[in-house]
Amino acid sequence: MSFAVTDVAAEYGRLRREGAAVTAPLRREPWGEGVVELTDPNGIVVRLVEWIPPAGA
Repeated sequence: MSFAVTDVAAEYGRLRREGAAVTAPLRREPWGEGVVELTDPNGIVVRLVEWIPPAGA
């Protein structure tokens, strides 16, 4: 499941402070997205995505 957010870095920090289970830490992909993955208590992977213009765009 994916959710688009406007500030993925802020959400990542907030979720870490609250003890969320981070599956894949915050990263920036070369095609223009910031992404972090978490796993909810039921084992569902949740992805937070921020669309960022690629470098040089």
